[in-house]
Amino acid sequence: PSVAAPPDVREGQNSSLECSTPYACPWGDAVLRWEGHDPRVATVSGWLQMDASGVGHHLTLSTPFSWRDHSKKLLCEVSFGSRKASTEVVLRVRHAPKDVQVWVSPSSGNIHVGDTVSLTCEVGSSHPPVSGFHWYKDGAAVGSERVLTLRGVRREDHGRYHCEAQNALGAGTAPATTLHVFSAELSASPAAEVREGTATTLSCDVPGREGQELNYTWYRNGAWLREGTAHTLLLPAVAASDAGLYSCKVTNRQGSDTAEPLSLSVTYPPRTPTLTLFQETQGGRLAVVRCAVDSHPPATLAIDRDGTVLATSAAQVAPPQRFGVAASRNFLRLEIRDAGPRDSGKYRCTASNAHGNASAAKVLVTRAAELLIQPSAEVPEGTAVTLTCVGPGDTAGEPLYTWYRNGKRLREGPAPTLRFPSVRGDDAGAFQCRVRGSNGSDASGAVPLRVLYPPRPPVLSSFLQTRGGRLGIIQCSVESDPESNLTLRRGDALLACTGGCPPAPRVRVTPSYNSLRVEIQDVVLEDEGTYECQAGNAQGSARAAVEFRA
Repeated sequence: PSVAAPPDVREGQNSSLECSTPYACPWGDAVLRWEGHDPRVATVSGWLQMDASGVGHHLTLSTPFSWRDHSKKLLCEVSFGSRKASTEVVLRVRHAPKDVQVWVSPSSGNIHVGDTVSLTCEVGSSHPPVSGFHWYKDGAAVGSERVLTLRGVRREDHGRYHCEAQNALGAGTAPATTLHVFSAELSASPAAEVREGTATTLSCDVPGREGQELNYTWYRNGAWLREGTAHTLLLPAVAASDAGLYSCKVTNRQGSDTAEPLSLSVTYPPRTPTLTLFQETQGGRLAVVRCAVDSHPPATLAIDRDGTVLATSAAQVAPPQRFGVAASRNFLRLEIRDAGPRDSGKYRCTASNAHGNASAAKVLVTRAAELLIQPSAEVPEGTAVTLTCVGPGDTAGEPLYTWYRNGKRLREGPAPTLRFPSVRGDDAGAFQCRVRGSNGSDASGAVPLRVLYPPRPPVLSSFLQTRGGRLGIIQCSVESDPESNLTLRRGDALLACTGGCPPAPRVRVTPSYNSLRVEIQDVVLEDEGTYECQAGNAQGSARAAVEFRA
């Protein structure tokens, strides 16, 4: 058979294709038919031609074609008994681009900020061929290539993408595809810096989180806080202790992403300041007033005495010549040189910032007298030591000096010095002096004098305890400064010591300051003998012996 068909047909339009043979069989022995068409929409009609113009069998196929019929093959077949012959025709259906889709690469796994993503506009069929492409993100044009490549993906690239493919007959549009950029980001509401007591919400957001199965893990200063499906962390009344670096990790089935830390700053008024007052008693008359406070933002500190401002961290007050001022964040120090009774009084520290203020007060009683020890407050035994009582410069009349050691009166007289030509260990103690004149008196602070001396001869005792078993006890005590190391020996054998040496068998050791107690369990006759206790420190050594009888 032969086929007559148009070279191109238009989608949706009715087209006719004719199949014919140059002969006819009126009695129906030869059959002519079309194959490959859709009988639901097609109409087939045929006729026999037998006249002067010619002879033939004609079969016409009338049908509309869709784009899916493009490149489809139709078959015109003639059969006569078991013999068959056919002619094939390939359909060329003109249509706009069809079956347009967006393919995303990579197609699996999370897409993170900084990744490279390719979106390809795939066309299932187009005749004539595609002449151009257009890309749209959330309705806005973003490109005109078949492949849209996003290098260094940003959070802003998250959205719904679709493409259009065009040819001479029209355009085909792909269904929109959501590009998920898996990027966690922290935010704080109402702000990242809030006042104490404010209800604050931290939000961990991932673009397009709605509809996704996500799990959130919260951290503060690197420590785990909580975990769950909530993307917010609520602090109903934020406290100063809530300040810190917060972060969150978002997890889905394909992986996780951790947000950059967010610093939550909590502002609050000053707490009650810590006020410290003291006066040096050795090396000069110096009174020190220190004030420290906890606040955010930092507070301005001021120190006043009986209402008169002496120092401020704002550096707006020029300190008097005798005063020294040092300030740092939430700290203020005032030094008063040549301190005397005039500097006594009620000192107050006031701290203030934008959120409030607080204050603390203490009374300072400065001493006009001071006690100096030469050559040092810590000397070896035998050193010549001089204690000098320095009174106030305004003492009227002939001053009288009274000396005390450990609170007990030693002597009184006009001499401002107390001398020890060769100081002994028994002379150590806390010394104090009082200066008395016609216009009043003043006492110095207590100043310790330490005398270093070698061990005195040890005191040894021994006895045998027979109740509940035979237990021998040897006790060695000594006087020395600094502390001595004690050892107990029997002949050349070392039994025990205070320095941590291993004790002998059946021996139990109980050391204490300058004392050593040794217990010998299950005493036998061989334990009798002479026991020697040796004591030693950096100043010297001493020893003593005792007889132990079993």
